[in-house]
Amino acid sequence: MKPTLHMRQQPSRLILKVLSALIISSIVTAVGMWADTSIVDRQDRSAMQLTGIVSDANCGSTHGTKVHGDADCTRLCVSLGAEYALAVGQRIYVLRGHPIELNAFAGDMVIVRGKVVGRNIVAVESVAPYLVSATFVKH
Repeated sequence: MKPTLHMRQQPSRLILKVLSALIISSIVTAVGMWADTSIVDRQDRSAMQLTGIVSDANCGSTHGTKVHGDADCTRLCVSLGAEYALAVGQRIYVLRGHPIELNAFAGDMVIVRGKVVGRNIVAVESVAPYLVSATFVKH
């Protein structure tokens, strides 16, 4: 029996299917590897350390009195439902987590370490007092 055109196309269709499957799986694998790497990089970049005054999200840095670091106002606003915030210059970062430490440092300058979880929102990992080193001046 003489091979026909139809019989010759059978193996080539099989080869095309296998090659297509290999190409698609390679693309999916490459995209998966790239996505995993970019997610890890993004998580690493989101870690931050900020230095500022513990305040609340309602009053920000001025507490309506133009006084920075009003501890009583911060505690009152938080007890009424506001979130803790960190005033860094004119910028306000909402702080999530560690409410006991934030309450203790209300109105004080602190160093906050955490991860960015949204626009100007930081998941707090640690809070520490900001200590200014003494400067010795010769008289």
